[in-house]
Order: sequence, then C-alpha cells, then structure tokens
Amino acid sequence: MAQVSKIKYWFLCLVPFVMCIFQYYAAYPIIGYALFWLIEGDLKRKSNAVIKNKVVLLFVILYLLYVIGLLYSSDYDDGLFNLQVKLSIIIFPLLLVSEGEMDIKKQKMFIYSFIFGCVITGLIYLGYATWKFVSQDIYEFQYMKFSIFLHPSYYSMYIDMVFLFIYYLFANEKAVLSKIEKNMLLFSVFFLELILVLLQSKMGMFISAGLLVVLLAKYGLKHGYKAPGIIAVSMAVLYFLSFHLFIGERSRVVSAAHIIANNQTSAGSVESTQVRYYVWHSALAVIKAHPVIGVGTGNEASAMVTQYLKDGYTGAAKENLNTHDQYLQTTVVLGVIGLLALLACFLFPFIKCVKERRFIYGAFLVIVAANFLVEAMLETQSGTIFYGLFNSLLMFNFVI
Repeated sequence: MAQVSKIKYWFLCLVPFVMCIFQYYAAYPIIGYALFWLIEGDLKRKSNAVIKNKVVLLFVILYLLYVIGLLYSSDYDDGLFNLQVKLSIIIFPLLLVSEGEMDIKKQKMFIYSFIFGCVITGLIYLGYATWKFVSQDIYEFQYMKFSIFLHPSYYSMYIDMVFLFIYYLFANEKAVLSKIEKNMLLFSVFFLELILVLLQSKMGMFISAGLLVVLLAKYGLKHGYKAPGIIAVSMAVLYFLSFHLFIGERSRVVSAAHIIANNQTSAGSVESTQVRYYVWHSALAVIKAHPVIGVGTGNEASAMVTQYLKDGYTGAAKENLNTHDQYLQTTVVLGVIGLLALLACFLFPFIKCVKERRFIYGAFLVIVAANFLVEAMLETQSGTIFYGLFNSLLMFNFVI
C-alpha cells in the first residue's frame, strides 16, 4: 500500500508539470492520481474528511451551482462542456482534503515539478521563436505568437506562483537547500523574468512587479537587504536589456497606452485593452436582464454575442469573446447567487490566511483574484486546473 501511495503522489506531482507544457494532457495525470487514490483505499476515513471539513463545501457549492445552471439552459452541449472544463474545481478539494498536511520533502518534490515545467516551457518557446527568426526571419518574440501553448496571462500567473514558491523555499529553514538547488532556483527567477518580458501580459507584468517587490522586501526584513538588493538591481538590469533587445517599439503596453491617449478606439477592435471595455459593457447589460440566477450554464456565449450585436460591438461578436472578467462571467451565467459563491471562495480562505499568518496561500489568492479581473480564467482548463489544484493544496496540504 505504501507503494500505491507513492505512485499516487508521483501522479499528483506530474499535474503541474504537464499543465505548464501542454495543458490538454494534464487530464491524464489527474486521472492517474484519482485512480490510485481509490486503489489506496481507506475510503471511509477519506469520506469523513470531506464531510467534516466545511471549507470543502465552499468549493463544491460553486461547482454545484454550475450544475444547477444547466437545468435552465437551452444549450446542453455547451453546458456539459463547461462543466467538464470546471471539473478541477470540485475534484481536487474532494481528493486532497483527506491527504492531510504534507512534509517539506513532498512539498519540494511538487514545487520542483512545477518550476521545471515553467522553465522547460519557457525554453521551448524561446527556442522556437529563435528558430523562426534565424531560419525564416519571422519575429515571434512577443505575446500570443511567443506563448504558443498557453495564453500569456495564464503563463504569467504560473510564473508568479513560481516566484512565491521559490521565496518559500529560500525563507523556510526546513527546506535545507544545497548550493546546486539555490543556483537552480536563482536561474529560474532570472530566466522566468525574461519570459515575463516576452509574454507582454499587461496585468501579468503589473502583478509580477508588485509581487517581486513584496517578496524581496519581506526576505530582506528577516535576512538582511544585501542579497535582495543585488537581486533587485540584477533583475532591473535584465528587464531593461531584454525589453530593449526583444521588444522595444513593439511593446503591447506602449501600443495600448498610445491608442488610449490618442482616442483611437473602435467598436470593431479586438485589441485586448479596448475590447475589455466593450465586453464589460455588454456583460453588465446581460446581467441587468438576468440578475438573480443568470442565463444558465451553456447559454452565456449566445447571450453575449446577441448583446454585442445589439451594442454594435462587431469585433467582440465576430471573435465570440467571453467577458474577460471571471466575476462578470460567473454573474452572467449564474447571477448574483453565483457571484456571491465565487467571492466566498476567496473571502473565507483569505480570512483564514490572515488569522493563521499563511502568507503563501494569501498571496496566491490575491494573485488569482487580481487575474480574475481581466480574464475569465475558469472558462479554460489552464485556469481551472491551476486554481483547483493550488487552491486545494495550499488550503489543506501545504499550510503555508
């Protein structure tokens, strides 16, 4: 049985690695983990752990509301697909709550798997973009053309989580890092900062900058500011050099600012900064028409496109865009009831983090909550697996 438990944990560690490199295959290690969770047995104890933990209900209720939303939906195919995408929201808390707190050895194994996944993904992207430039003289070092498997906003969020975990390993005396491990982690920080520059996710860059300042300052308070100061200066130099070398005048951030400053907006535009204004406006109109229980699971796409056309937002309608805001997206689908359930999934765990001084989990919740403002991240596997997995691990197993 010990061997079964070991294999089960290997499958769990594979999830973040595969999720980074190619998220569509992440379902396989999840299935493997669930299968060995069942083979391991002790189901009575595991069931009792689910029943006794009230926090699990928060995450389960949100998913159940989407199931209920299918009952008044007219598009069952889209609704069922929506439920399939969101399975991680309910699967991980139900499985992980019975695992108990994990020791530092297991934590490091999981964290390293995630870090390696993010770094290898960056190496693949950078290598592919370099090959395209050298062999075909095609520039693809920025945003969607660079991040070929993951949306830049999601990859940026993953990188922020890597920074959090690396801080945790350096700050935690129990981690006992060797010189090789420390060098590997420092390389990961600088390399992934370069990748952040190339991803050019506006919210991602904003969140990452704030996070790094907080982490370096927090580490400096306890261990002195010499090392954080050197890292901060080195990162600043790396940022400006990589920005000048790879991005320059091609910057999406500068381009968006120029469009806004010169009032060059268009209802047919699909540029991310402009289009968010349009889709948010239409989303509020749909919510106003269906305030309590929303349009139902599966109906959101048709409801939004109809509203886009009514508002004259042809670009958003043509691209069949979602709301680009998870709070609005959930409210469109499930109404205010769904929004309250989603907010509860952040509020109650965050209060627990403050009371128990769990900095890493609290920072994770802030990062995800901020990203939810500009992306409907629970509408894709990249978002639901990340949120379902890390939210459950940090709540029930890592306790950091």
